[in-house]
Amino acid sequence: MSIPSRPPSISETAESARKAVVKARNATTKATSKATKAATRGRKPARPRAAHLGPERRRPMILDAAFSVFLERGYEGASMEEIARRAGVSKPVVYSSFPGKEALFGELLRREEQRILDAIATAVPAELDTDDLEGLIADTLTAFLQAVIEAPESFQVVFLGAGGADAAVTRRLQRGRDAQIDTIASLAENWLKAQGVAEPEKTGRLQGYLFVGMAENAARALVAEPDRWTPREMAEQIARLFMRGRGGLAAPPVGGTA
Repeated sequence: MSIPSRPPSISETAESARKAVVKARNATTKATSKATKAATRGRKPARPRAAHLGPERRRPMILDAAFSVFLERGYEGASMEEIARRAGVSKPVVYSSFPGKEALFGELLRREEQRILDAIATAVPAELDTDDLEGLIADTLTAFLQAVIEAPESFQVVFLGAGGADAAVTRRLQRGRDAQIDTIASLAENWLKAQGVAEPEKTGRLQGYLFVGMAENAARALVAEPDRWTPREMAEQIARLFMRGRGGLAAPPVGGTA
């Protein structure tokens, strides 16, 4: 006669149920893990996306990157792809800010030109001071040369054309230089008229060319040998030379002799 088995107690039944639930949960977790690994196998991890910047904030960043690329590789050697890489953006982002390399370089040139011109704008007078013309020239040149020495790369781009080789860039550089000549020539012409000098427009125009040429060459020397002169020392020497040569350029006063 067999002895009937004892029915499981309530606690044993609960324990069995708990183990079954745990086993099922573990099986589900393993299956999910395998499915996830299979789905992602061979995929590269997603690259974190750069923070979104609006066009107004993105353009200066791209220009800064382009500045170094143009200086290092020149206009022909610079690529939009390299500019994008240095700016930390994609090439389409660069094209969304600038339609092409020529437009980008043109904007860069305008920005760097304005950076220097802003630094010397306050030093250029509305009219020449007849009491101390030499001192005024020295002050204006000092402001210009100080701006150059503080941003020599900008000077290389704006005045030497570094990084640019195409016709459009050359024309832009020449327009900027012509504007400087016009400003100086106009000031010189008005001063010569006040002195009663004959042909003030003709003489003033020539002095404009000479003055701008002297200033550019002085800046080149200062960039090439920054430890040889200070901006002030160089400006004062040029002002003295310019004033000595100015008398020889001017025609005799109207109704008078030289």
